[in-house]
Amino acid sequence: MIEPKTLKQIEKKLEEDISKEIELIKSEVFFILDRDLDIYFLKEFAKYYPRKLLKEKAEILLDTLLNYLMKEVLEKIKSMHLDQQYEFFKENLRDKIRTKAFSENGSFKPQPVKIKEDEGLLDKTITAAPGIAVSAGGIIATMAIPETVPLKAIPAISSLVGPIYIIKKLKDKNRRLKNIWKKQINSYLKLAKNDLKKWLLDMEAEFLKNLESFYKKTISSSFENVIDKSNINFAKIKSI
Repeated sequence: MIEPKTLKQIEKKLEEDISKEIELIKSEVFFILDRDLDIYFLKEFAKYYPRKLLKEKAEILLDTLLNYLMKEVLEKIKSMHLDQQYEFFKENLRDKIRTKAFSENGSFKPQPVKIKEDEGLLDKTITAAPGIAVSAGGIIATMAIPETVPLKAIPAISSLVGPIYIIKKLKDKNRRLKNIWKKQINSYLKLAKNDLKKWLLDMEAEFLKNLESFYKKTISSSFENVIDKSNINFAKIKSI
């Protein structure tokens, strides 16, 4: 019932929608990674949060796809007999596909990001936060230094060479880790984009299969009704 050319147009729009949603995920994840937060928290965030967003976006994109498909089908349905329209709405194709899509076997199941950081780099990283004492060379200084604050702008510690060195190393290591994670998230999202597209196209195929089944059933039913009416009319003519 949906022309191949129309399906191609729908799939093209869907691909554009997928690209936009993937970019939104990347922007949101990178925004948090760029904050001055605990590096161990950020590691867990980088591992699991992209998956959470992907699952949410998958549901949004499925609804978008079903909207595209239903719009085309409803245009065709309008020309059908009222009884056939009623039967179509009874089929409730949208709910059927959503049930299939979010079933155990049919659901989109992205994996966590595989963070492959330099473990030595992470282990040596010291998180500077309010109340944390950083010591070097027998000197202890309690300080909180965000990555965005230049070291020379910090008062009262210019003479503490040891702590300054440690904080500088900390900031450098944090940046290196975040850059590593961003590259890994980029690679992860590229693969996830393909998986998401495949899953959505599988749901499209399921929709079309159900639609074809309904259409065949409707045609068959209509044909039987025509035969029944013809037989009735023939019987009436014969009896005259």
